[in-house]
Amino acid sequence: MPTNHDYSYIPVLPSVTHYSRRINTTNPDTIQFRPRYSAEESSEEAYRLDLRNRLYQLRKRRALALFSFILSALVIGMAIRLNNFLSETHETNSPDTRTSSYDNRAMSDSGGFFDNISNEEWDQRKEETKAILHKQDLLNADASNPSSEGNANIEPRLWWLNNWNVSFPCSQEVPIGHKFICNPFRIVSLGVERVKAKKESDCIIYASGGNDIEFGEQFLDYAVARGMELGMTSQVCEVHIFSPNMQAEPDHRDGLFIHRWGFYPSSKQKPIVNSTFGDSFKTLEETLKELNHLEKSLSVLALDCEGCEWDIYHDVSSLSFPIHQLVIQVHGVSGQTQSMFAAMKSGGYVITHKETEPHGNGEVYDYSFLRLSRSYFDERKI
Repeated sequence: MPTNHDYSYIPVLPSVTHYSRRINTTNPDTIQFRPRYSAEESSEEAYRLDLRNRLYQLRKRRALALFSFILSALVIGMAIRLNNFLSETHETNSPDTRTSSYDNRAMSDSGGFFDNISNEEWDQRKEETKAILHKQDLLNADASNPSSEGNANIEPRLWWLNNWNVSFPCSQEVPIGHKFICNPFRIVSLGVERVKAKKESDCIIYASGGNDIEFGEQFLDYAVARGMELGMTSQVCEVHIFSPNMQAEPDHRDGLFIHRWGFYPSSKQKPIVNSTFGDSFKTLEETLKELNHLEKSLSVLALDCEGCEWDIYHDVSSLSFPIHQLVIQVHGVSGQTQSMFAAMKSGGYVITHKETEPHGNGEVYDYSFLRLSRSYFDERKI
Protein backbone atom coordinates (compact mmCIF):
# COMPACT_ATOMS: atom_id res chain seq x y z
CA MET A 1 0.00 0.00 0.00
CA PRO A 2 1.56 3.32 -0.94
CA THR A 3 2.16 5.66 1.92
CA ASN A 4 3.03 8.87 0.11
CA HIS A 5 0.72 10.62 -2.31
CA ASP A 6 1.34 13.53 -4.55
CA TYR A 7 -1.45 16.10 -4.25
CA SER A 8 0.26 18.84 -6.15
CA TYR A 9 -2.20 18.58 -9.02
CA ILE A 10 -5.09 19.60 -6.76
CA PRO A 11 -5.62 23.39 -6.87
CA VAL A 12 -6.05 25.36 -3.70
CA LEU A 13 -9.76 26.29 -3.52
CA PRO A 14 -11.87 28.38 -1.12
CA SER A 15 -13.30 26.66 1.89
CA VAL A 16 -16.75 26.50 0.22
CA THR A 17 -15.39 24.14 -2.47
CA HIS A 18 -17.01 20.72 -2.41
CA TYR A 19 -15.10 17.57 -3.14
CA SER A 20 -16.15 14.11 -4.15
CA ARG A 21 -14.28 10.83 -3.66
CA ARG A 22 -13.58 8.46 -6.49
CA ILE A 23 -12.72 4.89 -5.52
CA ASN A 24 -10.33 2.95 -7.72
CA THR A 25 -12.06 -0.33 -8.31
CA THR A 26 -8.82 -2.11 -9.06
CA ASN A 27 -7.38 -1.05 -5.76
CA PRO A 28 -10.00 -0.19 -3.12
CA ASP A 29 -7.35 1.12 -0.84
CA THR A 30 -6.44 3.81 -3.31
CA ILE A 31 -8.59 6.93 -2.92
CA GLN A 32 -8.33 9.88 -5.26
CA PHE A 33 -9.95 13.30 -4.70
CA ARG A 34 -11.19 15.74 -7.33
CA PRO A 35 -13.12 19.08 -7.04
CA ARG A 36 -16.86 19.11 -7.86
CA TYR A 37 -16.68 22.64 -9.32
CA SER A 38 -13.97 24.52 -11.05
CA ALA A 39 -12.12 27.31 -9.32
CA GLU A 40 -14.07 29.89 -11.33
CA GLU A 41 -17.41 28.31 -10.42
CA SER A 42 -16.48 28.20 -6.74
CA SER A 43 -15.35 31.79 -6.47
CA GLU A 44 -16.96 34.41 -4.26
CA GLU A 45 -18.08 36.34 -7.34
CA ALA A 46 -19.89 33.31 -8.73
CA TYR A 47 -21.54 32.79 -5.36
CA ARG A 48 -22.78 36.38 -5.28
CA LEU A 49 -24.12 36.16 -8.84
CA ASP A 50 -25.95 32.95 -8.02
CA LEU A 51 -27.43 34.47 -4.88
CA ARG A 52 -28.49 37.58 -6.76
CA ASN A 53 -30.20 35.48 -9.41
CA ARG A 54 -32.04 33.44 -6.80
CA LEU A 55 -33.29 36.62 -5.06
CA TYR A 56 -34.41 38.03 -8.41
CA GLN A 57 -36.38 34.89 -9.22
CA LEU A 58 -37.98 34.94 -5.75
CA ARG A 59 -39.03 38.58 -6.08
CA LYS A 60 -40.33 37.90 -9.57
CA ARG A 61 -42.55 35.06 -8.33
CA ARG A 62 -43.88 37.25 -5.48
CA ALA A 63 -44.60 40.14 -7.85
CA LEU A 64 -46.46 37.83 -10.22
CA ALA A 65 -48.50 36.42 -7.33
CA LEU A 66 -49.39 39.94 -6.11
CA PHE A 67 -50.33 41.04 -9.63
CA SER A 68 -52.55 37.98 -10.05
CA PHE A 69 -54.28 38.71 -6.72
CA ILE A 70 -54.92 42.37 -7.62
CA LEU A 71 -56.19 41.44 -11.08
CA SER A 72 -58.55 38.84 -9.60
CA ALA A 73 -59.89 41.38 -7.07
CA LEU A 74 -60.50 43.93 -9.84
CA VAL A 75 -62.33 41.39 -11.98
CA ILE A 76 -64.53 40.32 -9.06
CA GLY A 77 -65.26 43.96 -8.16
CA MET A 78 -66.22 44.80 -11.74
CA ALA A 79 -68.48 41.76 -11.88
CA ILE A 80 -70.25 42.84 -8.68
CA ARG A 81 -70.69 46.41 -9.97
CA LEU A 82 -72.03 45.16 -13.28
CA ASN A 83 -74.52 42.95 -11.47
CA ASN A 84 -75.68 45.86 -9.28
CA PHE A 85 -76.02 48.10 -12.34
CA LEU A 86 -78.09 45.53 -14.18
CA SER A 87 -80.31 45.08 -11.10
CA GLU A 88 -80.87 48.84 -10.77
CA THR A 89 -81.62 49.11 -14.50
CA HIS A 90 -84.18 46.34 -14.20
CA GLU A 91 -85.86 48.08 -11.26
CA THR A 92 -85.89 51.42 -13.10
CA ASN A 93 -87.52 49.87 -16.13
CA SER A 94 -90.12 48.13 -13.96
CA PRO A 95 -91.55 50.76 -11.56
CA ASP A 96 -94.83 48.93 -11.04
CA THR A 97 -93.11 45.75 -9.85
CA ARG A 98 -91.00 47.83 -7.48
CA THR A 99 -94.05 49.07 -5.61
CA SER A 100 -95.36 45.55 -5.10
CA SER A 101 -92.24 44.12 -3.46
CA TYR A 102 -90.27 46.57 -1.37
CA ASP A 103 -86.65 45.91 -0.51
CA ASN A 104 -86.89 47.37 2.98
CA ARG A 105 -89.17 48.98 5.53
CA ALA A 106 -88.40 52.53 4.35
CA MET A 107 -89.78 51.71 0.92
CA SER A 108 -92.86 50.08 2.42
CA ASP A 109 -93.63 52.79 4.99
CA SER A 110 -93.12 55.66 2.52
CA GLY A 111 -95.03 54.19 -0.41
CA GLY A 112 -91.81 53.84 -2.40
CA PHE A 113 -90.61 57.41 -1.76
CA PHE A 114 -87.46 56.54 0.23
CA ASP A 115 -85.41 53.92 -1.59
CA ASN A 116 -81.96 54.44 -0.05
CA ILE A 117 -82.44 54.14 3.74
CA SER A 118 -81.42 50.99 5.61
CA ASN A 119 -83.78 49.19 7.97
CA GLU A 120 -81.57 50.14 10.94
CA GLU A 121 -81.66 53.85 10.14
CA TRP A 122 -85.38 53.73 9.38
CA ASP A 123 -86.18 52.02 12.69
CA GLN A 124 -84.16 54.70 14.50
CA ARG A 125 -86.18 57.42 12.78
CA LYS A 126 -89.40 55.73 13.80
CA GLU A 127 -88.26 55.69 17.42
CA GLU A 128 -87.41 59.40 17.26
CA THR A 129 -90.78 60.25 15.70
CA LYS A 130 -92.56 58.21 18.33
CA ALA A 131 -90.77 60.06 21.15
CA ILE A 132 -91.52 63.51 19.67
CA LEU A 133 -95.21 62.73 19.09
CA HIS A 134 -95.48 61.31 22.60
CA LYS A 135 -94.05 64.54 24.01
CA GLN A 136 -96.62 66.52 22.01
CA ASP A 137 -99.42 64.30 23.34
CA LEU A 138 -98.29 65.09 26.88
CA LEU A 139 -98.36 68.82 26.09
CA ASN A 140 -101.85 68.49 24.66
CA ALA A 141 -103.06 66.69 27.78
CA ASP A 142 -101.44 69.17 30.19
CA ALA A 143 -104.15 71.50 31.49
CA SER A 144 -101.56 74.21 32.16
CA ASN A 145 -100.50 74.20 28.50
CA PRO A 146 -102.50 76.75 26.49
CA SER A 147 -103.36 74.20 23.84
CA SER A 148 -107.04 74.88 24.35
CA GLU A 149 -106.89 77.87 22.08
CA GLY A 150 -109.86 79.54 23.67
CA ASN A 151 -107.51 80.49 26.49
CA ALA A 152 -107.08 84.27 26.31
CA ASN A 153 -103.67 84.08 27.98
CA ILE A 154 -101.96 82.38 25.05
CA GLU A 155 -98.60 83.85 24.14
CA PRO A 156 -98.22 82.89 20.45
CA ARG A 157 -94.43 83.10 20.35
CA LEU A 158 -94.05 80.88 23.41
CA TRP A 159 -96.71 78.47 22.15
CA TRP A 160 -95.00 77.99 18.79
CA LEU A 161 -91.64 77.36 20.44
CA ASN A 162 -93.05 74.51 22.55
CA ASN A 163 -95.57 72.90 20.21
CA TRP A 164 -95.53 70.91 16.99
CA ASN A 165 -91.84 70.71 16.26
CA VAL A 166 -90.11 68.66 13.55
CA SER A 167 -90.98 64.97 13.97
CA PHE A 168 -89.18 63.59 10.92
CA PRO A 169 -85.91 65.34 9.96
CA CYS A 170 -85.44 64.96 6.20
CA SER A 171 -81.75 64.58 5.37
CA GLN A 172 -82.51 65.10 1.65
CA GLU A 173 -84.29 68.43 2.21
CA VAL A 174 -83.68 71.10 -0.46
CA PRO A 175 -84.74 74.79 -0.30
CA ILE A 176 -86.45 75.75 -3.58
CA GLY A 177 -87.90 79.22 -3.94
CA HIS A 178 -87.80 79.76 -0.15
CA LYS A 179 -89.83 76.59 0.41
CA PHE A 180 -88.31 73.44 1.87
CA ILE A 181 -89.03 70.26 -0.09
CA CYS A 182 -88.09 66.80 1.18
CA ASN A 183 -86.13 64.73 -1.34
CA PRO A 184 -87.16 66.59 -4.53
CA PHE A 185 -84.74 64.41 -6.50
CA ARG A 186 -86.95 61.41 -5.72
CA ILE A 187 -90.03 63.36 -6.89
CA VAL A 188 -88.36 63.93 -10.24
CA SER A 189 -86.94 60.40 -10.52
CA LEU A 190 -90.37 58.85 -9.93
CA GLY A 191 -91.74 61.00 -12.74
CA VAL A 192 -88.87 59.92 -15.00
CA GLU A 193 -89.55 56.26 -14.21
CA ARG A 194 -93.18 56.61 -15.26
CA VAL A 195 -92.28 58.43 -18.49
CA LYS A 196 -89.72 55.75 -19.40
CA ALA A 197 -92.40 53.14 -18.74
CA LYS A 198 -94.66 54.92 -21.28
CA LYS A 199 -96.94 56.24 -18.57
CA GLU A 200 -98.04 59.74 -17.63
CA SER A 201 -95.76 61.51 -15.15
CA ASP A 202 -97.13 61.98 -11.64
CA CYS A 203 -94.80 64.89 -10.80
CA ILE A 204 -97.49 67.53 -10.22
CA ILE A 205 -96.95 70.65 -8.09
CA TYR A 206 -99.62 73.12 -6.93
CA ALA A 207 -98.66 76.53 -5.51
CA SER A 208 -100.80 79.44 -4.42
CA GLY A 209 -99.80 82.63 -2.65
CA GLY A 210 -96.53 84.02 -1.44
CA ASN A 211 -93.67 83.76 -3.90
CA ASP A 212 -95.46 81.09 -5.93
CA ILE A 213 -94.06 82.14 -9.33
CA GLU A 214 -90.49 82.15 -8.06
CA PHE A 215 -91.01 78.77 -6.43
CA GLY A 216 -92.58 77.30 -9.56
CA GLU A 217 -89.84 78.47 -11.89
CA GLN A 218 -87.06 77.32 -9.56
CA PHE A 219 -88.68 73.91 -9.14
CA LEU A 220 -88.87 73.49 -12.92
CA ASP A 221 -85.20 74.50 -13.22
CA TYR A 222 -84.35 71.88 -10.61
CA ALA A 223 -86.49 69.24 -12.35
CA VAL A 224 -84.83 69.88 -15.73
CA ALA A 225 -81.32 69.57 -14.26
CA ARG A 226 -82.12 66.38 -12.34
CA GLY A 227 -84.03 64.93 -15.29
CA MET A 228 -80.99 65.38 -17.54
CA GLU A 229 -78.91 63.47 -15.01
CA LEU A 230 -81.42 60.63 -15.40
CA GLY A 231 -81.33 60.71 -19.19
CA MET A 232 -84.40 62.88 -19.87
CA THR A 233 -84.22 65.78 -22.30
CA SER A 234 -87.80 66.98 -21.78
CA GLN A 235 -89.64 68.31 -18.73
CA VAL A 236 -91.30 65.61 -16.61
CA CYS A 237 -92.96 67.85 -13.99
CA GLU A 238 -95.91 70.22 -14.05
CA VAL A 239 -96.19 73.29 -11.83
CA HIS A 240 -99.63 74.88 -11.54
CA ILE A 241 -99.86 78.40 -10.08
CA PHE A 242 -103.20 79.61 -8.70
CA SER A 243 -103.56 83.37 -8.37
CA PRO A 244 -106.81 85.33 -8.91
CA ASN A 245 -105.08 88.69 -8.54
CA MET A 246 -101.99 88.25 -10.70
CA GLN A 247 -101.34 91.43 -12.65
CA ALA A 248 -98.91 90.08 -15.24
CA GLU A 249 -98.20 86.50 -16.16
CA PRO A 250 -94.59 85.27 -16.35
CA ASP A 251 -92.99 84.32 -19.65
CA HIS A 252 -94.27 81.08 -21.10
CA ARG A 253 -92.19 78.01 -20.38
CA ASP A 254 -92.71 74.28 -20.67
CA GLY A 255 -94.34 72.80 -17.57
CA LEU A 256 -95.62 76.06 -16.01
CA PHE A 257 -99.39 76.66 -15.95
CA ILE A 258 -101.15 79.77 -14.60
CA HIS A 259 -104.75 79.62 -13.33
CA ARG A 260 -106.75 82.71 -12.45
CA TRP A 261 -108.39 81.42 -9.31
CA GLY A 262 -107.53 80.71 -5.71
CA PHE A 263 -108.63 78.10 -3.16
CA TYR A 264 -111.37 78.35 -0.59
CA PRO A 265 -112.44 75.67 1.93
CA SER A 266 -115.43 73.55 1.01
CA SER A 267 -116.80 74.02 4.54
CA LYS A 268 -117.41 77.73 3.96
CA GLN A 269 -119.39 79.79 1.51
CA LYS A 270 -117.60 80.76 -1.67
CA PRO A 271 -116.27 84.33 -1.56
CA ILE A 272 -117.89 86.78 -3.93
CA VAL A 273 -115.18 88.61 -5.82
CA ASN A 274 -115.55 90.75 -8.91
CA SER A 275 -113.07 89.43 -11.42
CA THR A 276 -112.61 89.82 -15.14
CA PHE A 277 -111.19 86.29 -15.24
CA GLY A 278 -114.42 84.53 -14.25
CA ASP A 279 -114.71 82.25 -11.22
CA SER A 280 -111.99 83.51 -8.85
CA PHE A 281 -112.20 80.76 -6.20
CA LYS A 282 -112.64 77.02 -6.29
CA THR A 283 -112.31 74.26 -3.77
CA LEU A 284 -109.33 71.94 -3.96
CA GLU A 285 -111.53 69.10 -5.20
CA GLU A 286 -113.13 71.31 -7.88
CA THR A 287 -109.67 72.29 -9.04
CA LEU A 288 -108.47 68.69 -9.24
CA LYS A 289 -111.58 67.75 -11.23
CA GLU A 290 -111.26 70.64 -13.67
CA LEU A 291 -107.57 69.92 -14.36
CA ASN A 292 -108.17 66.16 -14.65
CA HIS A 293 -106.01 65.49 -11.59
CA LEU A 294 -108.72 64.00 -9.41
CA GLU A 295 -107.36 60.46 -9.69
CA LYS A 296 -103.72 61.47 -9.38
CA SER A 297 -101.51 62.13 -6.40
CA LEU A 298 -100.10 65.62 -6.00
CA SER A 299 -96.38 65.63 -5.25
CA VAL A 300 -96.46 69.03 -3.47
CA LEU A 301 -99.11 71.54 -2.45
CA ALA A 302 -97.59 74.88 -1.38
CA LEU A 303 -100.01 77.33 0.27
CA ASP A 304 -99.60 80.83 1.66
CA CYS A 305 -103.15 82.11 1.79
CA GLU A 306 -102.99 84.45 4.81
CA GLY A 307 -105.19 82.52 7.22
CA CYS A 308 -107.11 80.11 4.98
CA GLU A 309 -104.83 77.29 6.20
CA TRP A 310 -106.97 76.89 9.34
CA ASP A 311 -109.94 75.81 7.23
CA ILE A 312 -108.55 74.25 4.07
CA TYR A 313 -106.72 71.43 5.87
CA HIS A 314 -110.03 69.53 6.03
CA ASP A 315 -110.04 69.34 2.23
CA VAL A 316 -106.40 68.19 2.18
CA SER A 317 -106.96 65.32 4.60
CA SER A 318 -110.22 64.16 2.96
CA LEU A 319 -108.85 63.63 -0.57
CA SER A 320 -109.10 60.07 -1.86
CA PHE A 321 -105.71 60.48 -3.55
CA PRO A 322 -103.33 61.98 -1.03
CA ILE A 323 -101.00 64.94 -1.32
CA HIS A 324 -97.49 63.67 -0.63
CA GLN A 325 -96.07 66.93 0.70
CA LEU A 326 -97.78 70.01 2.07
CA VAL A 327 -95.80 73.24 2.42
CA ILE A 328 -97.81 75.84 4.27
CA GLN A 329 -97.38 79.11 6.13
CA VAL A 330 -99.35 79.48 9.38
CA HIS A 331 -100.25 82.78 10.97
CA GLY A 332 -100.76 83.29 14.68
CA VAL A 333 -102.62 80.88 16.96
CA SER A 334 -106.27 80.54 16.06
CA GLY A 335 -109.09 78.42 17.36
CA GLN A 336 -108.25 75.82 14.69
CA THR A 337 -104.49 75.57 15.20
CA GLN A 338 -104.46 72.52 17.44
CA SER A 339 -107.18 70.84 15.40
CA MET A 340 -105.27 71.33 12.15
CA PHE A 341 -102.04 69.77 13.44
CA ALA A 342 -103.93 66.91 15.08
CA ALA A 343 -105.75 66.22 11.81
CA MET A 344 -102.49 66.24 9.86
CA LYS A 345 -101.02 63.76 12.33
CA SER A 346 -104.09 61.52 12.03
CA GLY A 347 -103.79 61.69 8.25
CA GLY A 348 -100.29 60.22 8.38
CA TYR A 349 -98.33 63.45 7.99
CA VAL A 350 -95.04 64.10 9.78
CA ILE A 351 -93.37 67.49 10.13
CA THR A 352 -90.13 67.71 8.16
CA HIS A 353 -89.45 71.44 8.49
CA LYS A 354 -90.39 74.29 10.82
CA GLU A 355 -89.00 77.79 10.49
CA THR A 356 -90.12 81.17 11.76
CA GLU A 357 -90.76 83.87 9.20
CA PRO A 358 -88.16 86.65 9.69
CA HIS A 359 -90.78 89.43 9.66
CA GLY A 360 -93.50 87.50 11.47
CA ASN A 361 -92.66 88.64 15.01
CA GLY A 362 -92.37 85.01 16.12
CA GLU A 363 -96.01 84.29 15.22
CA VAL A 364 -95.68 83.26 11.56
CA TYR A 365 -94.10 79.90 10.71
CA ASP A 366 -93.32 77.99 7.54
CA TYR A 367 -94.12 74.28 7.85
CA SER A 368 -93.41 71.31 5.59
CA PHE A 369 -95.38 68.07 5.99
CA LEU A 370 -94.66 64.66 4.45
CA ARG A 371 -97.23 61.89 4.25
CA LEU A 372 -96.13 58.37 5.25
CA SER A 373 -98.01 55.07 5.26
CA ARG A 374 -100.01 53.96 8.27
CA SER A 375 -97.45 51.23 8.90
CA TYR A 376 -94.91 53.89 9.92
CA PHE A 377 -97.01 54.73 12.97
CA ASP A 378 -97.86 51.12 13.80
CA GLU A 379 -96.80 50.51 17.41
CA ARG A 380 -95.72 46.98 16.59
CA LYS A 381 -93.12 48.25 14.11
CA ILE A 382 -91.84 51.29 15.94
